[in-house]
Amino acid sequence: MSHATLDPDTPRPVRDVTGAGDARRALLLRTGKHPVAAEAYKIVSIVLGAVVFAVGLEGFLIPNDFLDGGVVGVSIIAARFVDVPMGLFIGLLNLPFVVLSWVMVGRRSAVRTGIGIATLSAATIVFHHMEPLTDESWLALVCGGAMIAVGIGVALRHGGALDGSEVLATILASRTPFTVGQLILYVNLAIFAVAGFVISWESALLSAVLFYVVVKDLVDQIAHGESGARQVKVVTERHEEVARLVSSHTNRPVLLDRVQRYFPDTGLAEDVWVLTFATTRLEEVAIVEEIEAVDPAANITFSDIANLHGPMAESMTLQH
Repeated sequence: MSHATLDPDTPRPVRDVTGAGDARRALLLRTGKHPVAAEAYKIVSIVLGAVVFAVGLEGFLIPNDFLDGGVVGVSIIAARFVDVPMGLFIGLLNLPFVVLSWVMVGRRSAVRTGIGIATLSAATIVFHHMEPLTDESWLALVCGGAMIAVGIGVALRHGGALDGSEVLATILASRTPFTVGQLILYVNLAIFAVAGFVISWESALLSAVLFYVVVKDLVDQIAHGESGARQVKVVTERHEEVARLVSSHTNRPVLLDRVQRYFPDTGLAEDVWVLTFATTRLEEVAIVEEIEAVDPAANITFSDIANLHGPMAESMTLQH
C-alpha cells in the first residue's frame, strides 16, 4: 500500500471534533499554535502596549500640561483636585467598564482588558516621577500622542483595551456606522471641553488637535491593521481556466459563485461566474496579466484585506 506524503505547510485534516479538548487539538493541528501560547502572546502584547501608553503619558504629555482623553483624561482632571495618585483613579474608574466588557463582549476580552488597565494603572504610578523626555511642546504632543495611539492600538488588536472609553467604543462600533477611532474621538472632545473650563483652554485645544491629527487614524491603523493582502473578484465566462490558472499561481483555493449579470438597457440577465480569492500586493500585477491573457473580457477588482487569520493567512504573510 502506498502512503501519501503531506507537505509540512499543508493544513492537516481535522476529523470529528466534538469536545473542547478536541477543539484545542484541532486548532493545534490546523495552525501549529498552542492555544495557551497564543493567549500568552496576546496578554504580553497588551501589557507591553500599556507600558508604552504609560511612558507616552508620563514622559511626554503630563509634564507638559497636556491631557489624554477617556477615563484616563478624567483621572488626570480628578488627580488635580484630589490628592490621590492618578493611577489609582485609572484603576477605580475603569472597573465598571471591565464589568461591561465581561457582560457585553465576553469573559476572555474582559480578562485581557482588566490586565491591560491594571498594568496601565501600576505603570503610571511607577513612571509618575520620571523626568520629562522633552520640554518642546509640539514634540511632546506628537511623540506622546503617537505612543498612546500605539498602546491603544496594540491592545485593541489583541482583544483587550486600556481605557473604559475604548471598551464602550468597541461595543458601539459593532452597532453603529462609526469606527473605534471616531467614537473615541467624540468621547475625548467632550472631555476636552470640560478640561477647558477646569484646567486651561490652551491645553485642552492642543490635546484635541493631538487626538484629531495623530491618535484617531493611528489607532484605527494599528487596531484594524493592514495585512498587505488583497481580495480579488473576477467576473468571467471562462471560470474553469481562470480558476485553474489562479490556483496554480498562488497555491491557494479559489471560490466560485454562479450569479446573474443584469443589463439595465435591455432588461436581460445572463449567467456569469465570480471567482473570489486572496493574493498579495506583490502578486497583483502578474495575476492581472495572466487572467487577461486567458480572458481579455474579464472584470477584475481588488480590495484591501485588513486582517488575516488561519493557516492560509500565515502563508500569505510569509510570502508578503
